[in-house]
Amino acid sequence: MIKYDSRDSYYKLPFGAVEIEQDITLRLLVSRRVSAFDVDAIFERDGERISIPLQFSDTDGPYEVYSATFDINSEGLYFYWFEIHSTSGKTHKIGKNNMSNPFDEISFSPWKLTVYINSFTETKQYAGSNIYQIFPDRFCKVGIPDTTKHSNLKQWGETPNHIREEDGTLDTSDFFGGNFKGIESKIEYLHNLGIDIIYLNPIFESASNHRYDTGDYEKPDSMLGNIDDFKSLCKKAEEYDIRIILDGVFSHTGADSKYFNKYGNYDSSGAYQSKNSIYFSWYRFRNWPDDYECWWNVQILPNTNETDVSFLDYITGKDGIGRKWLRYGAFGWRLDVADELPDEFLERFRTAVKEEKKEALIIGEVWENAADKISYNRRRKYLLGKQLDSVMNYVFRDAVIDFIQNKSGLRFVEKILEICEDYPAPVLNCLMNFLGTHDTERIRTVLRSERLTCLAYAILAFLPGLPSIYYGDEAGMEGGKDPLNRLCYPWGNENNDMISFFAKINKIRACLDCLKDGRFIPLCTEDGFLMFSRKSEIEKIVFAINITDSPINLPDVFEKGTDLYSHRSIEPGDKLDPQDFLIIYNQISKK
Repeated sequence: MIKYDSRDSYYKLPFGAVEIEQDITLRLLVSRRVSAFDVDAIFERDGERISIPLQFSDTDGPYEVYSATFDINSEGLYFYWFEIHSTSGKTHKIGKNNMSNPFDEISFSPWKLTVYINSFTETKQYAGSNIYQIFPDRFCKVGIPDTTKHSNLKQWGETPNHIREEDGTLDTSDFFGGNFKGIESKIEYLHNLGIDIIYLNPIFESASNHRYDTGDYEKPDSMLGNIDDFKSLCKKAEEYDIRIILDGVFSHTGADSKYFNKYGNYDSSGAYQSKNSIYFSWYRFRNWPDDYECWWNVQILPNTNETDVSFLDYITGKDGIGRKWLRYGAFGWRLDVADELPDEFLERFRTAVKEEKKEALIIGEVWENAADKISYNRRRKYLLGKQLDSVMNYVFRDAVIDFIQNKSGLRFVEKILEICEDYPAPVLNCLMNFLGTHDTERIRTVLRSERLTCLAYAILAFLPGLPSIYYGDEAGMEGGKDPLNRLCYPWGNENNDMISFFAKINKIRACLDCLKDGRFIPLCTEDGFLMFSRKSEIEKIVFAINITDSPINLPDVFEKGTDLYSHRSIEPGDKLDPQDFLIIYNQISKK
């Protein structure tokens, strides 16, 4: 009855999300048999409805062409569909199915359109970068650790406490002594690996080895070193053009903190100790002092009241935590559990951070599609230009793993395109893409194969965004669920073949401008075979991968060229070996 494809520039221009007041052109093909006399595009956001009339503009075989060019002047996530009024008096409400093909009202589902404020100019510089995530206690140790606050120090490489109590709790008081000096000693290694950004899991004083139970935001944990050690690390990293971003855990603190002080380990008067504490308003007590809101009912993690004036000023004020660590040398923040940080906090935090260092990067922890995310019954506004620069991208991780394990290229492409279509381009180009983190099993353990792990990274490296390596994944580290995914880096026992592979992929990435902002274009999908391109105005690459156990002939749409990885000359019809891939580069000539 109609033809419309939101991912085809003939029907919708530009592709994907748009800036406010940016021209949008829609084109809809309607069968003459419908006898349409009035065609409208309906956009809806939070109950507000905008109707855009489409005008008859042409014919295309048995179809009439209706089109309109317009703009939207307010940011938000809009849902849209078409309404076609026929001469018979019937109104057809046209949406899409799950594969983005239009159909009539049965199982109606609208399209989505993200309209955003483009406040991402300064973060464009990070596009094309590579990230390395470090769990500070387990990466590298130099010197004798300060055990004043943490006496349970294990030998490097031992197994961490991992046997949980019947109630699920785990003793997290064991440490291995990884520190700032240790990280600093490996900056050259990370540079040779092709790393541009280091993301550090929490570094602030805490009772636990994971340090998500913050004790004092103003100082680093003594086992890691002091503020001068942190400054030295940042300076050393910058000498190698590497920038450091920190983990901001602001939705909760530790119960063992100077703010809550449940156990009396701090000199301050904490909220648990007195209703007159300057920190009392930071927390929500149902029945003071023992009945309080906490993160996922974990008693050592009391939730903060993020919109409390005092708390907001402490984190986002002119001398607040958000600014202070940027002054010490950090270049941004990863915000823990962004779902639990209210809009007011996120907007105030962004303002503070950008005023302090306009190029600072703010990445939020979001596990789902961040464009249409609903948490606590509210549509989130992460990507509209007033909160986050980008997010952690679990969607791509799941897509890569699913493709390797189940071989559906079609399903892989659909997952990637959904994010590409929903996210603003500057957000998409700075996505933190990864195969594993401190919250997941090691990718080598998930895939049970060194070769498949390397292939997974190859795929990830050529998708939109910033590929991120969880420390040790490049060295072949294995590990199950937390805390076995947080073992010590095996210095002296690394898998050097894997390190060389990861480094070579990153070196290839560094030479390709089309990976900074080039569009993802699927070319061919079969079971176990995938081919896509990344294309900018001046160049493109074609990436092809075969994860089957048999050779595959390259399709005719494949362009001949030289594989950037193997340096072999490749032509259409050539065979791509089992568990192998190609990266073909071509310049785009301008006529």
